[in-house]
Amino acid sequence: MNLYATEEIKQMIQNEIQSISNLEERITFKELMEGVFLALYETNAQMYQELENRVMEELAYDVNRYLIKTGIVERQYLDRSHHLMSPMEETDLEETTYHMPDIIDSISETGSFRLMTVMLQCDYRQMQELWSSNQQFQGTLETDQTWAVTVHLRPNTRYLKRVAHLYQLFVRNGVPWQTVNAPYLYKMADVMITDLPDGIGRDAAIKNFRIDFGAYTPYIRYNLIPIWNVGRITLSTVGFPVPCEDHKNHEHTLSIKDYGEGHAYLVDEDTAIQNISQKGSKVIITSRQADSKKWNIHVIKSGESKKIDRYTYPIMQNLRVEDFMERFQRKCSHNIKTRAGLYHFIQGFGLTEYLEYQNCKVADRFDGIKETYNMNAFIEDEIRDHKAAKKLILFFQAGKKELWLVRDIASFLVSEVQRIYPEYECGGVIL
Repeated sequence: MNLYATEEIKQMIQNEIQSISNLEERITFKELMEGVFLALYETNAQMYQELENRVMEELAYDVNRYLIKTGIVERQYLDRSHHLMSPMEETDLEETTYHMPDIIDSISETGSFRLMTVMLQCDYRQMQELWSSNQQFQGTLETDQTWAVTVHLRPNTRYLKRVAHLYQLFVRNGVPWQTVNAPYLYKMADVMITDLPDGIGRDAAIKNFRIDFGAYTPYIRYNLIPIWNVGRITLSTVGFPVPCEDHKNHEHTLSIKDYGEGHAYLVDEDTAIQNISQKGSKVIITSRQADSKKWNIHVIKSGESKKIDRYTYPIMQNLRVEDFMERFQRKCSHNIKTRAGLYHFIQGFGLTEYLEYQNCKVADRFDGIKETYNMNAFIEDEIRDHKAAKKLILFFQAGKKELWLVRDIASFLVSEVQRIYPEYECGGVIL
């Protein structure tokens, strides 16, 4: 029962009225339809819609309530007051300074010192070639004289650790995990200096670094900061904790009135949390914690980018468009069992401008054709035997946008498919 059905009913009644030749009968019929039938029909339609909404809400949580957006922005364009996006690492906001004692001590203790973090705007396969070659690059360090130094590029893991920590928060808060679409994080590299020439003293003042990245120079991008729609705040218990009926737990009420009811809130604590719920402008935590305290909260911000926002690189997200049937199947733990269902699941992410899913096949081995990686590598898999598992190979066609990200976005989609097909080891191929 929808608006169009109601209009069809009205049109049918109007046609019936026109067919009545007697004026008095026409008036009586019209009043009867207007006062009784249509009012009853519209009431039933409204009640049906309300029932459908309640059923949809009960079927399963809204996966997009915990929508994660990621991106990368030039330092000069970073808006610290942005309503939605914030740096993944607060230390990225600090100005980089170099002091010779710090470099000497770090190399002595750990064997290396991180000069900076860069992004390589190149394909996943080129990144793999770089990591497998363990290539050295030549640079110069300028003090009161010029020194030749050797540097390495190493995969940056700081930002991936933030995603892994977010996964732990989802687990602690009882929220089902959905892979974070964060292709830029796999392009980040740390520039590491591993030794210094003899003769450099601890009191030398560093003026500049210059590095020749050779064949990778065209891909190097400096001063880029990864961002996402996740922020961190600290909230105190409002009033006193209320003892629960089990005499073991207590309810703590936190006010989120100043931050927004439309956001999702995750509690970053290990204090035996039993349950977390959000009701209007309040977050209620059931915990063994008996005393009032300050709670560390992660806020997953909801909202749209504004027209004045500037992004050189597109914002990525793990948004899914779900219909009634998808929610019903997820509620009943029904896995996708058809090719059409798998196609519908992948298309629901709306990433066709970057790549198009074509087909899939089940095989005994990948035979070296796998071109994707696991974006959920931080999740321990202690049950599945990868050697014994059949291989589910997904085939994609590259789109027209951001070709250097195609295999990374394919890795996101494959990682999501892996969640719903744990009996297979999944991999992707770009045709």
